[in-house]
Amino acid sequence: MILKENFHENILQFEVDGIHMIGNSATGVFLGLDEQGRHLVSKIIEKSDSIDISQNDEDLINAMHRNSFFKKEENVPPYISSAYVHVTDKCNLHCVGCYSYVDDRNIKIDLTFEELCEIFDKLNEVNIKQVVISGGEPFIREDFSNVCKYAHSLGISLMVISNGTMPLEAYAEALPYIKAISISVDSYDKNISFIRDRGIMPKVIETIEFLRDKIPTKMIITLHKKNAMHMKEYAKLSKILNVPFNFSVLTVDINNLIFKDYLLDDNDFKLMSEYLEDQKDIVIQDSPMDGFSLQCKTRCEAGRHLISIGADGSVYPCHMLHKDELKLGNILNQNLKDIVFTKKNPFLNISVDQIEGCTDCKYKYFCGGNCRARSYLSTHSIYENDNLCEVSYSHIESKFENLKKMYKLNV
Repeated sequence: MILKENFHENILQFEVDGIHMIGNSATGVFLGLDEQGRHLVSKIIEKSDSIDISQNDEDLINAMHRNSFFKKEENVPPYISSAYVHVTDKCNLHCVGCYSYVDDRNIKIDLTFEELCEIFDKLNEVNIKQVVISGGEPFIREDFSNVCKYAHSLGISLMVISNGTMPLEAYAEALPYIKAISISVDSYDKNISFIRDRGIMPKVIETIEFLRDKIPTKMIITLHKKNAMHMKEYAKLSKILNVPFNFSVLTVDINNLIFKDYLLDDNDFKLMSEYLEDQKDIVIQDSPMDGFSLQCKTRCEAGRHLISIGADGSVYPCHMLHKDELKLGNILNQNLKDIVFTKKNPFLNISVDQIEGCTDCKYKYFCGGNCRARSYLSTHSIYENDNLCEVSYSHIESKFENLKKMYKLNV
């Protein structure tokens, strides 16, 4: 067997605890290498015109083929795979730590229906087919069902985030054009509130019960200091309502005293991690505790494969970073590729190898530097490690030790 292929630019060689690996940061797949595998990889990296592959090498070569380790003949142009679109800043609630909060949000003038259609046209032009619609509260717009209908007509798959307090008929009108809906849930009990307006839980539950048999429905629960110890209660609520859920972590400026009573500490994360060890199907999204498998990665996808469109058409690197100083451009008066794929976009080529405090970490290619939004909100820099760094290290170390035991790698 003769191999004439070369690795593409997303392939990494690295070593952890004496175990040599090769990983594909584009797919997350990594493979362990024995001495023979390391020799083969070295020959491929040296880019010999052709490499004679022995029968013993074929399993590794086949695994690399299956997981897209080699360059394709055609060049793949830079692309954006998904986007958030904020159709309004208006909201009827007053949630602590809202990622899309802006001053005067409820007196701002929304984009017109025609302008939103233009945004979806431009997303469609660059083949973005996965869109999350957010706000504000999207269903506040009286024309929201028509907005969804137009995006749906372009073949765009829509997932909508709502606070669950809108009239049921507003949801019903939009459902034919939506693939899935996520309802943000504050509490597990109708008489308790943590970061949201009091008294809304009965309405939120009514909305979830209305939606669950009509469309894939999920609850999003934000964890913070005041509710992290109640993870079991949220799981019980999920079973009662027969609706799945995901946890996320409250992501805010940790230096802002407004949020001081809501910030998670190491003890909170320890309790959360212990709970998750017995709940293999529950994860905390956008955090080190996003599952029990390991992936090879060099960064989060903010500002490259993921973008967020503000309620005025401004383009930002992600939905957590709608900051004037991080604005990349405006989709209504600029070409989207010119906005994103430019040297002026600091997020485009950022890597864990550029992040302060990460370069010498042995787990950096499993962590990828974590979340750039948390980094920026904590340090006002996208080149610093985020405030969950120690939690991430501990969690990845636990995963890696389990992996070593599974494969009996006593190095």
